[in-house]
Parts: sequence; C-alpha cells; structure tokens
Amino acid sequence: METRAPAVAELRLAERDTSAALARQFTRSTLASWRSRCSHDDFVLAVSELVTNALLHGHGSPLVRLIEGDDRVRVEVCDDSPLLPVSHRMTPTTGLGLRVVEQISSAWGASRRGRGKVVWCELATPANGNPA
Repeated sequence: METRAPAVAELRLAERDTSAALARQFTRSTLASWRSRCSHDDFVLAVSELVTNALLHGHGSPLVRLIEGDDRVRVEVCDDSPLLPVSHRMTPTTGLGLRVVEQISSAWGASRRGRGKVVWCELATPANGNPA
C-alpha cells in the first residue's frame, strides 16, 4: 500500500486585529483546496481560538500551520513566547478559548519550539464527510 506525504499549508500573520480573520479565511480556503468534505466550522473555530490566544498572550508574528493526515487535520499555531498556555486559568474575560479547543478536538497540547512555542490540536476528518 502506498502512503503519501501529508499536505502542509502555512500562513505567517502580522500582530494585527485582522489576523484572526485572515487565519479563518486561510483555513477555509486550504481545506477546500484539499477537497475536505467534512464541515470546516470546527477547524475554523480552533484556528481562530489558537490565533487569538497567540495574539493576546504571545508575541511576535504567529505562524499558522495546517497538516493534513489520513483521517485528521493537525492545527499548529507558533509564536515567540516561551510561556505555555494553561487551560485551567479561566476568568470572566479569558480562558474560554482553550476550553473550546479541548471540546472540539480529539487531542491538543503545547510545547516549546525554538525560542517560542507551538500550540496544536487535532480534529478528525471522517471519510464520509460528516463531522465527528
């Protein structure tokens, strides 16, 4: 059986208020170009939450990376802050984004990378095109 290399798409964002919207558009267009038949809503939401966190709590120009697997897409958002996110810190104005990511993804995590970090999640892409 032949295995193919996963498709990878990346977008470098500026530290601007419009960056989350650009990341959402990038996610929709990338998934469409990969001919993903499942609903893109959860992927767009995950990217939006992770990019927003990078803009609010990180520093530098965030990098969004989408990696297509056989039955999943891995979403990665890298920034230049070495401080890892903590999902249990919830206040009236912050902390809900990671809870959302936890709920819609099959797995998520964060690790230091270079001088900064990567925060990632994985979402299933069911073969029948219906969301999991």
